[in-house]
Amino acid sequence: MFRVCQTDAELIARAVRGDSTAFQLLYERHWSAVYRFAWLLTSSVADAEDVTQECFLALIRKPALFDPSRSQLRTWLIAIARNQHLQRLRKLARQGGSAGLDKADLPAALDEELIRLERADAVRRAVDVLPPLQREALYLFEFEGLSLADIAIVLEIEPNAVKARLYRAREQLKRLLAPLRPAAGWRSEKADAK
Repeated sequence: MFRVCQTDAELIARAVRGDSTAFQLLYERHWSAVYRFAWLLTSSVADAEDVTQECFLALIRKPALFDPSRSQLRTWLIAIARNQHLQRLRKLARQGGSAGLDKADLPAALDEELIRLERADAVRRAVDVLPPLQREALYLFEFEGLSLADIAIVLEIEPNAVKARLYRAREQLKRLLAPLRPAAGWRSEKADAK
């Protein structure tokens, strides 16, 4: 009897033995989370794709490096993505280059969509202004849903340091996004009008 839902560890064992279907299942299960985090770090579609590919190649080349008793596979892959990005930055710094942005403009047909995109862009810019260490912690917690313990593993810090980074990131975002919030008097004026 064939089990449809297999654990990551079972799929890794099958993939190491050359089962391309098992590797494909692992990739489909985790590529999106790895890619989104890589894009957050690189701000480049091409670089995020490269980092994502390198993560999965690392998994197949050295599967023994993944220890399921220490973390989930997704957490481990995101940590690999971070390390790949840092290696790329070091290499770029040695070569005297600089990272460029490859962000595509999103077309919008409706006014509501334009407003939503403007707000999303304001939030994105505010997140981009955060120090990289705070931005990583915030992204992993809010968008990837990782626990404090898993984030600590990815960032190689203590869980209390993760809490501190999250607190500082949220406080900074509150300050940066304050202009988007309606003025305090706006609610009372609207209530008085009813």
